[in-house]
Amino acid sequence: MSAVINQVDNANVYLNGNNLIGKAKSVKTPEFEVEYIEHDNLGLVGVIKLPSKVNPLEGEITWDGFYPEVAAIASNPFKTAQLMVRANVRVFNAAGLAEEVPLVLTLNAMFSKFDLGEYKKEPTEYPMTYQVHSIKQVINGKEVLFYDAFSNQYRVAGQDILQKYRTNIGQ
Repeated sequence: MSAVINQVDNANVYLNGNNLIGKAKSVKTPEFEVEYIEHDNLGLVGVIKLPSKVNPLEGEITWDGFYPEVAAIASNPFKTAQLMVRANVRVFNAAGLAEEVPLVLTLNAMFSKFDLGEYKKEPTEYPMTYQVHSIKQVINGKEVLFYDAFSNQYRVAGQDILQKYRTNIGQ
């Protein structure tokens, strides 16, 4: 197997299906973090950590200006919005650029904090914090990660890793 390098250096943002090309300055996607709990019981000579749950997912998007259609969505903390980030992955090998494939991250999120702006002589930026309850990451049509906190779904590379758990709890 030859070595390849995947490079992502730009992206486009969609909010509720609306193309916002050139309006987002940056998108910090959530860190997907699994919490581990210590297991230290009789008979064990060591302490081990076992996976327990997925911690809350939080991200931030910074807009390069004030967009009323974005502000209207972000201002309602009781309504979920779909945030999609689409990137181009350039795949390089020893011969050069081998191919370009899409990387798509779809988040169902609620905005929890948004800056009303700082007015100064330079262009104003508008950062917004969002909470994610569902995330789907797909590269070149193949699912890498799917997680939905409300429905107890968690797939890695298309494999349902909570199927047995849901069956055991009668879900």
